[in-house]
Amino acid sequence: MKNSGFYYEFYNPSKTVCGVNCLAGAVERLPRLGLHNAFFVCDDIDKSTAVDEVRKAVNAVKIKTGAMYVISEKAVCLDSLREMRNVYRVNNCDCIIACGDYKVINTAKTLRLLLSAQVARFEDVKGINAARKKTDIPLVVIPTSVGISNVMTSSVSVKDDKGQTFECLSPLAAPDYCIVDPTLTSVFDAPTTIAGALESFAKNVEEFVSKQAVTLTKCMNLIAIREIRDNVFKVVNDPMDVHAVLGLQRAGLLAGICYSNASAGITHALAGALSIVSGAENYVCTGIVFAACMRYNLDVAERDYAQALYYIVGDDKYAATPAEDRARTLIETAERLIKELFEENGLPMSLTQINVKEEDLDRIVEETMKSYTLVTNPKNVKKEDVYAILRSVM
Repeated sequence: MKNSGFYYEFYNPSKTVCGVNCLAGAVERLPRLGLHNAFFVCDDIDKSTAVDEVRKAVNAVKIKTGAMYVISEKAVCLDSLREMRNVYRVNNCDCIIACGDYKVINTAKTLRLLLSAQVARFEDVKGINAARKKTDIPLVVIPTSVGISNVMTSSVSVKDDKGQTFECLSPLAAPDYCIVDPTLTSVFDAPTTIAGALESFAKNVEEFVSKQAVTLTKCMNLIAIREIRDNVFKVVNDPMDVHAVLGLQRAGLLAGICYSNASAGITHALAGALSIVSGAENYVCTGIVFAACMRYNLDVAERDYAQALYYIVGDDKYAATPAEDRARTLIETAERLIKELFEENGLPMSLTQINVKEEDLDRIVEETMKSYTLVTNPKNVKKEDVYAILRSVM
């Protein structure tokens, strides 16, 4: 039998309802999924009007709030997971509804994974695709931030009993239903917008050049990059522009869908390690290392970078840029945009500014090399490469 050609699979189990003021219409469909008694995971309820709106909409379609859990942890710890599992069972809940930012969505996805696998300890499903589905626990997520790429991914971050954060990958972590309504989104300040846009931009670029990237994911990544280009400065200048907010959220959704199929690369791994060691926000760490990581991958990703340039600079500048310069121009453009956004908003631009010292580099490199996303980076990463990147941004 002759070779039938290139083969790939694409996975996206989540149904998404997306639009301005789409909440009421979207929740009307939830009772048809068999949802009656919800375990509600949310932000600080005293500050979030979105939580009240979502609860009212859900109650209007006869779905009760069996229990409520307010999240404060960036990465959920095992003690909290065990507590939530017990509360879920004691109150006879039959689904999870999450309304909030990254930490809320991450917590809800992690709880869904634990309950679906019906294991006594989360450590039993730690790793990549180690969990096996034993029961159906419907999960509905309603994000209230601009950076929502984690909503659609099959990965979760968990803090173990020693305080170490690790990532777990499983299809059971992906939500069944996602409602994206920008009127529920809280854009308090420019850094909030920058965080979400930069997270999406870095993920989409890395997924675009990933070893696992295929035509379908690449198309999504390019559209997402264009959405970021068209909307990030609009939201910085006017946080109430719901259509621009929705544009950034669409970019995040696409990044999340592609992450579960193409994964990311060295920027994701290195920024995560930096955040663990330094305590700085992940998006700040991403901004510091992103251009340096792109330069590291340039010799193997030049063609893809050149193609992506069009979606960030538009027709005229792309046409005016010589073909041989397009890849480097993409890196320079990304670096300039990050510098402009960071400097205008007083955000750190070097490792020194987030209090990283030479003696911290060993641990950062060690944490970076643990990340599974290095496997899909277009270029094989060695320890000495990570040291070189870090020292270039000291």
